[in-house]
Amino acid sequence: MSNQTLPIFQVDAFTSHLFAGNPAAVVPLERWLPDATMQQIAMENNLSETAFFVKTEEGDADFHIRWFTPTVEVPLCGHATLASALVMFNQLGFAGDEIRLQSKSGILTARRDGDAIVLNFPVQPIVDGTVADNIVAALSPEKPQAVFKVVSRDTDYVLVYENGKTVRDMVPDMSVLATLAERGVIVTAPSDSDDCDMVSRYFLPALGINEDPVTGYMHCVVAPYWAGKTGKANVVGYQASARGGFIDCTVDGDRVHLKGRAVLFLKGEIYLP
Repeated sequence: MSNQTLPIFQVDAFTSHLFAGNPAAVVPLERWLPDATMQQIAMENNLSETAFFVKTEEGDADFHIRWFTPTVEVPLCGHATLASALVMFNQLGFAGDEIRLQSKSGILTARRDGDAIVLNFPVQPIVDGTVADNIVAALSPEKPQAVFKVVSRDTDYVLVYENGKTVRDMVPDMSVLATLAERGVIVTAPSDSDDCDMVSRYFLPALGINEDPVTGYMHCVVAPYWAGKTGKANVVGYQASARGGFIDCTVDGDRVHLKGRAVLFLKGEIYLP
């Protein structure tokens, strides 16, 4: 019996050059695979996210997109959406300048902007929260100035620190952070340099990702917060992981426009029995 083959692409997102930003796998489909199979593919890829999409006639959308970490499906992912848009535009020949995507977070768009792509995503509101002392201690000797929780993912904590150096220098105890069921910890601070407005990081060991390199979803959390603090609608975020990356963020009401570049790393085939 012959194997089923599927195309697969790997893209470095939120970067203009290879081996930086956040790598994502992209798997275009003619029809949905079983959820368990998509989860196994994501586990095999062992990247922070694998995106799957199919063409759709639902509403005004061009495609329906879903995202999987190595262990779970998630309702929103920025870098894998940017990677998918690059594949749609440059590899699959999508003719227009804007792609409409149906997702578990509603309609998203990806628009060409020169050699960049702008994603239109929903703001992720936060509310006051508390976090256990052992989680705080596992992150840094410095204490956060404020603690919040993300409304849409109420097991995601947001810790705000006084300066960017604290965030950059963190060496978290992942074994402690992994005790957080299901989700992770966002840490953020005002910038300590002139090339951005805020510095952030995102730790998710409970989801099989110790640290996500550059996260679109996270900037839908931190960009509105810092836009409110600075009074600027446009803020530039730097995610201070080992790979690092900048995201240009414009807050527009209940939406965030995330501008970034992406680079194709590989394309190949998946063989399924």
